[in-house]
Amino acid sequence: MHTKLIAGAAGTALLLTGLAVGATPASAAAPPKVTISVSGDQVVVSQSQMRPGIVEFTVGKTFTLPGDGDFSGPEQLSVMRTDQFDYVVSQFAAIFGDPSAPDAGAAAAQAMRNVREASTWYGGGYQGTTFQVRLPAGTYYVLGSASTPQGLTKPATFTVSGQPRKGTLHSTSATIRAVTTKDGGNAWRTKGLRSLGKGWLRFTNATEEIHFLEMQGVKPKTTDAQIAKAFASDSPPKFFTGQDYSFEVISPGIRVAIKGPFKAGRYLLSCFVPSETDGTPHAFMGMIKLVNVD
Repeated sequence: MHTKLIAGAAGTALLLTGLAVGATPASAAAPPKVTISVSGDQVVVSQSQMRPGIVEFTVGKTFTLPGDGDFSGPEQLSVMRTDQFDYVVSQFAAIFGDPSAPDAGAAAAQAMRNVREASTWYGGGYQGTTFQVRLPAGTYYVLGSASTPQGLTKPATFTVSGQPRKGTLHSTSATIRAVTTKDGGNAWRTKGLRSLGKGWLRFTNATEEIHFLEMQGVKPKTTDAQIAKAFASDSPPKFFTGQDYSFEVISPGIRVAIKGPFKAGRYLLSCFVPSETDGTPHAFMGMIKLVNVD
């Protein structure tokens, strides 16, 4: 969902050119490994039935969105639980719609509230993404956030039921948390990224809104002042390196472990999900942070 939100929600020339250490405890049961991919126009999941507990997903081949606009190129796949699939997908039109349209912000804000209340998102990404997440009982969908509402791909489903499996997320000292600030906004809190390397990263949503993780590589001496100036300008910034990593949306209370490698460098953390207050992308409300990865 999230790379489409950068274009659809921000509505600006500043599209920002479109980021994990330890071992699994010996006592923890190894999670089942599940592949999600696209074959033709059908999303495919390698297991249709799972028990509650930690699952390790890997994104295989995905759909390539046609054209050369904002909604073209490789698609991302997301894991989502809901009993109101059609209703949730119907909200995407407002979320990804023209931000210059009358009342677009209010419509996007309401749509995000509707999606949050009717579904739970567990992450995902581009081909090659591997992540672990704890799944409770329920009916799940795997979908492309742009190709599904356009009717270009058909979602896959799987069911989680039965006796819960014991286990924990892959351990790591590198963490990124989306948190709520004292004034009610959203911010990033990080720890251990200097030792991230080729290991694992823990991404947690500790807020009351949906978020995704965008790690965009920037030049080594990029400053907060340069970032602020770029956000206030209509000119594309020149400090991005193209060494990026992105991870799909997760709902409030969800925690995932993302497998590396993560390349060393300086990154800008951001999230462009429309806020539930007025539809302004979270990054434009201050949810950005410069970090270094060794």
